[in-house]
Amino acid sequence: MPKVMIFSASTGHGHNQAADCLKKELEASGYSVRIVEPLKKEESWIMEALIDDGYHILATRLPKMYGKLYKITYNEFLNKNVKRILNRAMDSVIEQLIQEYKPDLLITTHPLHVGVVSYLKASGRLNLPFISLVTDYMAHQFYVNSFVDAYIVGSPYTKDTLTEKGVPENKIHIFGIPVREEFRQPRLVRNNDVFTLLIMGGSMGIPYIRKCLKTLMENRHHLRILVVCGSNRKLWTDLAKKYEGTFNDKDVVIYGFTSNIYDLMDQSDVIITKPGGLTASEAINKNIPIIIPFFIPGQEEENTEILVKAGVAVRTSRISELNPLIDSFCLNPGLLEEMRENASDLARQLSPGSIVGLADQLLYESLQVKEYQRAHQS
Repeated sequence: MPKVMIFSASTGHGHNQAADCLKKELEASGYSVRIVEPLKKEESWIMEALIDDGYHILATRLPKMYGKLYKITYNEFLNKNVKRILNRAMDSVIEQLIQEYKPDLLITTHPLHVGVVSYLKASGRLNLPFISLVTDYMAHQFYVNSFVDAYIVGSPYTKDTLTEKGVPENKIHIFGIPVREEFRQPRLVRNNDVFTLLIMGGSMGIPYIRKCLKTLMENRHHLRILVVCGSNRKLWTDLAKKYEGTFNDKDVVIYGFTSNIYDLMDQSDVIITKPGGLTASEAINKNIPIIIPFFIPGQEEENTEILVKAGVAVRTSRISELNPLIDSFCLNPGLLEEMRENASDLARQLSPGSIVGLADQLLYESLQVKEYQRAHQS
């Protein structure tokens, strides 16, 4: 039974969810799979504090600073030095995990692991096929490394961002960001009695949800509004206390962290959310138009650019634009239908079932190379 090790990280919930989806897909085809978070190892506690904890603090409290840090790491000199620090801090941890499990194939769902695994391959300490899953719609410079054997991306636009950075086209596979099976069935378009909105703010429950809901209470249409607050219990409690039930001719349901987002998407006409890679991928697979009134500067800002370009999302730069946009959707269903068709077209280009085939191919090629090497050494 071939063995796969998947490296993930808890900077947001999407990387781990994608890793879980990959694990189920591969295990269903006979692979043995282990997901590991190198930053959770005791030896990496300093890096965990800097990266995992630092991400949560910056993303929720200092998003503009996070965006600036994200963008300056595109600089070749800074990027190279950050990679050097990560290599020194994490190479022995990742090498030890590999030696313990002895996998045949490596996959990472986080860009910060790409450089470390590539460094181990470049230094001759590792000789395994390596897949990088790009969990956003625009690939950061951290993803780019010649020692990556294959990339899995979520759209043709993402592929373009990698080829522009010098990645060979034949290494890039538009299979889609992996989502759970429940999200792979498009939403059945039906005539809701009440126009239904789903508001989300990611697993951390970005407080901007509060402003969106307050604004929508002033909309002139009868709306049904489903709100998911994620792990932000204070936000959940506050909003439920103020808005739960019927309020200003709006039917409001407030959720905390919930695992049935697919069901809420099936009930909704549009989703109002920040554009995390996994959430966007789930909405595209469900063919639900996306409204983006807020994002964390950095990768989500880049996601917004690509999603709007693809015609599956609309960006509102000011909260005051939200109600006129909802009004236009209520009064002109054809606008929503066009966005649904764009999402459907994009989803049809994806091939999630091909991930297993890619793993099979890389393992076969790796075996052929090793047999060739053994034959020429004897």
